[in-house]
Amino acid sequence: MMVFRLLTLSMGSFAVGTGAYVVAGVLVDIAEDLSVSVATAGHLVTIFALTFAVASPVLVAATSNVSRRRLIVGALVGFALANAAAAFVSSFSLLLLVRVFAALGAAVFTPVASAFAASLASPGMRGRALSVRTIGSTVAFLVGIPIGTVISGYYGWRITFMLVAALAIVAALGARALLPDVETSAGGTFLSHLGVVRSGVVVSVLGLTVLALMASFVVLTYVRPLLENLTGFETEGIGLMLAIFGLASILGTLLGGFAADSWGYGVSMTVMLAVLSASLLSFSLIFAVEAGSIVAILATVVTLVTWSIGTFAQFPLQQYRLIGVAPQEQSSVLSLNASAIQAGQGMGAGFGALILNYGSLPSLGWGGALCTLVALVVLGYETSLSPLQSPHEKRRAPH
Repeated sequence: MMVFRLLTLSMGSFAVGTGAYVVAGVLVDIAEDLSVSVATAGHLVTIFALTFAVASPVLVAATSNVSRRRLIVGALVGFALANAAAAFVSSFSLLLLVRVFAALGAAVFTPVASAFAASLASPGMRGRALSVRTIGSTVAFLVGIPIGTVISGYYGWRITFMLVAALAIVAALGARALLPDVETSAGGTFLSHLGVVRSGVVVSVLGLTVLALMASFVVLTYVRPLLENLTGFETEGIGLMLAIFGLASILGTLLGGFAADSWGYGVSMTVMLAVLSASLLSFSLIFAVEAGSIVAILATVVTLVTWSIGTFAQFPLQQYRLIGVAPQEQSSVLSLNASAIQAGQGMGAGFGALILNYGSLPSLGWGGALCTLVALVVLGYETSLSPLQSPHEKRRAPH
């Protein structure tokens, strides 16, 4: 029964992940239909991410006395309704508004589902339980986003949002039927969540999370027009490219956890940031090659793979570091890290829009690479504040 409950939570993560990220694949269609620029349409990513970042700690604390099943079901239903409403809006301003409501549902579901998944398993199985819950978001990159992009190309972006709403309803029904109705003890206040940031190293790690995600989302928000210009592909080809990106994200997630255990945080994070920087910069350099040529297409595929690995390897690495520097405040720091991830995504989308307003598509890679260079500086400062424990010492450390 535990497996089915975890898969239900993973299904919810798949629906929320698809709804959160599929906008990048349908951005051009939305811009054309609602008569706004692509850069302006990118604000849909910004508003979702920033709403999530600000609202998540507040809403989770405010709903600490609500039963976990009821909260998960309610969050998924709210997310579904917001996405269904997005399919019927007549203006860009209304679409922005419903994206805010969708973000509120995601902001509640994501941390609550993680905590619920951990509570279902024994202490020795919690890591794997969390992995099953999280894999839904990764699969969203592999399957949900490419399919949503292709559906948008054939039937319009509004049908893509209806698909997301349907996925969320299915997950909500599964949660209602399979999850136990467990009451929860009273949680902390918003201020108690923030108390952990009095640690300078925690603030630095969270800042690094923001910068790393900002770097990726400078490009990811506008990945469809970028890929179209580099490869000359249309809907099916772009969907395939995004599927490659999603497949590489699974490898990146697994590699990040393995690297943390085998090589430690400092070396692993430095390498991943360097890979990310080189990948983002490569997108700008490929524009020097003839668009649609074999060289351009192959270079783009290789860059997509390394970019995805460098991005997704950072998720387990950052969690590994935060648990290490704040072992008594794991829930709080991981909740704040989730907000930092969303803040980075929103800031990256906004920075990308600024680059497009004053530059061009080839400039996006340079902008993302700049963010990674700042992240490397922050990494150096952060590791100087707290000595890094070797992975071998970590294994011998008492639990």
